Amino acid sequence: TLRMARSRSGQCWIAHLQCDSLGSMNAIPKLKPGEGLTIDEFLAFVASRPQGERWELIEGVAVMNPAPIEWHQVICVNVATFLMAQKRRTGATWLPLLGVGTQVPLSPKSLPQPDVFVKEGVATDNSVTADALVIFEVLSKSNSKADQAWRRKVYASGPNCQHYVTVSLKRERKRRKLNEAPELAALGLALPVVEIYRYTPFGEA
Repeated sequence: TLRMARSRSGQCWIAHLQCDSLGSMNAIPKLKPGEGLTIDEFLAFVASRPQGERWELIEGVAVMNPAPIEWHQVICVNVATFLMAQKRRTGATWLPLLGVGTQVPLSPKSLPQPDVFVKEGVATDNSVTADALVIFEVLSKSNSKADQAWRRKVYASGPNCQHYVTVSLKRERKRRKLNEAPELAALGLALPVVEIYRYTPFGEA
């Protein structure tokens, strides 16, 4: 359930999510034209919040997400570690990073944050990127189809985005093909599914 509240000043739109134990966003905010936060207003708002809170800007609304579960975090580390090892082995110019706010031209008042992304070049001191080449998101049981479709659409509008990879935590193990290795042509490699799910129950044959 998504609950939205407007600040007394009328300038700050904030959403708080009520989620299940694997929590995630399950609704896309709908505001009238001209309403909602800009990216600069959102970044100023987040800077005023306690460290450790996880916020995204979704269609002008600041959305606070619940803390991820350990399986989710293990998968993020698995993906980033595998990619970093491949970068060292091949001398690739791209760099895997844990997610930061990602600008999406299709929705100027949005700043979604993927779990892992890959960019060309070196890391910077910015908390926002427009350079995502590959985006990874780990889906929970409560991810709605509307949320997934929205993210797929807006990430695809990124000028450099070549692949959007979602990783499921709800598919039955017997249906998961651990011997597969999807090709990521933009990186010149294949990512083995078994590496994604390593150290989780989902990676067991």
